[in-house]
Amino acid sequence: MLKKYIISLLIIFISTQSFSQKKFYIEGYVSNMQSVMFDSLKNNWINDNLIHNRLNFKYNPNKNISFALELRNRIITGESVKYIPNYAKETQTDNGLIDLSFNLVEEQSVLINSSIDRFYFNYEKGKFNLTIGRQRINWGQTFVWNPNDIFNSYSFFDFDYAEKPGSDAIRLQYYTGTSSSLETAIKLNKDKKVTAAGKFVFNKFNYDFQFIGGIIDEKDWIGGLGWSGNIWQLSFRGEASYLQPKENFKDTTGLFIGAFGLDFMFENSLMISGEFLYNQQPEQNNFSNFLQIYDAPQSVKNLSFTEYNIFAQISYPFNPLISGTISAMYYPEIAGFFAGPSVSFSLMDNLDFSLIAQSFSGEFKNQVTLKNERMWFNLIFMKMKLSF
Repeated sequence: MLKKYIISLLIIFISTQSFSQKKFYIEGYVSNMQSVMFDSLKNNWINDNLIHNRLNFKYNPNKNISFALELRNRIITGESVKYIPNYAKETQTDNGLIDLSFNLVEEQSVLINSSIDRFYFNYEKGKFNLTIGRQRINWGQTFVWNPNDIFNSYSFFDFDYAEKPGSDAIRLQYYTGTSSSLETAIKLNKDKKVTAAGKFVFNKFNYDFQFIGGIIDEKDWIGGLGWSGNIWQLSFRGEASYLQPKENFKDTTGLFIGAFGLDFMFENSLMISGEFLYNQQPEQNNFSNFLQIYDAPQSVKNLSFTEYNIFAQISYPFNPLISGTISAMYYPEIAGFFAGPSVSFSLMDNLDFSLIAQSFSGEFKNQVTLKNERMWFNLIFMKMKLSF
């Protein structure tokens, strides 16, 4: 136990230091976020506090080689730690081949976790790029839902984790031209199951296209495509994937997931975005409440609550120091919605303050009465972030 406390103090001390050299540098941030969670104003509220520190280390011994180590440290206090079953265990969960998430302090009212989500070696020469280790492999094209992002799916609602999770993988990239490339990656998860796929990127008709193909967790074959370009002054992006179970390759038990989005920015910097997702839900995805999918999805199979999903967002910088965003989703099958207003203030060059609200509502089947009942799930966050 003493060893854990010493490690915790060292992490906090290191997080306050910042320096750079020609070959080695450290950067990161520290944030303090207060949150409340409730289903109704008149019912009990769950109050939590999160101190979140990120440290990014990088070493470049020469122009072709680099090493990276990035970790996130979290001090969590409040009622979630006290009352939610298995909260500490879930916080420590690492889905990678190597378990790099550690609960340094695990007490009744406080939890301190440190996890490494980037730890890789990179070699780049000419048109060739090789990356080995825990890394982010981002094959997505759209903003909210990414059917092509098969290596490390993420949750749109987890705004506090902007870096998104990584994978224990080997990735090879070869640039065949200024706008074309070949890429292949192999990932191992905590169960030692392989996800392996290839991607071909090229430009045609002023659009960037990509085709992917491979296998996910040794269970499902996948084929997909993605694109990004413009329709007049609108940005137009999309991606789609089809998954077929390996054991039932010849039958019709496949799963199709497709998303596309449009963006438009006015001359006054007002930006409007929209996105649509079709997710052919497998039978085992029988969600009974919003908490089941609020956190990062485990695969592209469960990107959404329902089969049809509609997203819209408006963002506007009121001035150089203040910006606001309103996001919304609609889930027709459960007569549900998500609403997420937020406002951010730049207090200094490296200090920001944010207010974020997230509200969910929908009709789910009561597991006792087997009747549909409307459920609410609300969160409010107040966050201060210092970057260095």
